[in-house]
Amino acid sequence: MGIIEFGAIAVLAAVIGLIGQFLTGYSRGGLPVSIITAFAGALAGPWAATRMGWAEPFFVPIGDLQFPLVSSAAGALTLVLIVNLLTRKRKF
Repeated sequence: MGIIEFGAIAVLAAVIGLIGQFLTGYSRGGLPVSIITAFAGALAGPWAATRMGWAEPFFVPIGDLQFPLVSSAAGALTLVLIVNLLTRKRKF
């Protein structure tokens, strides 16, 4: 993977992470946290989908790599939701 492919995946991960932040209402950490969360989701989502036997319906070709968009977005959304639930301020 070259620098162009890495940059494209970083941009795609940032967009997926921002969508996850928007849907869950989580904003702590901003763009860097959303990129890290999306990278983690890009790894965890497809891994979990293959373990459960789910097929990836949509891939985005980036160089020689096929980026699994749906399972990566689901993984990012799940991780952002978990982080949001664990780090939000409690009202007692």
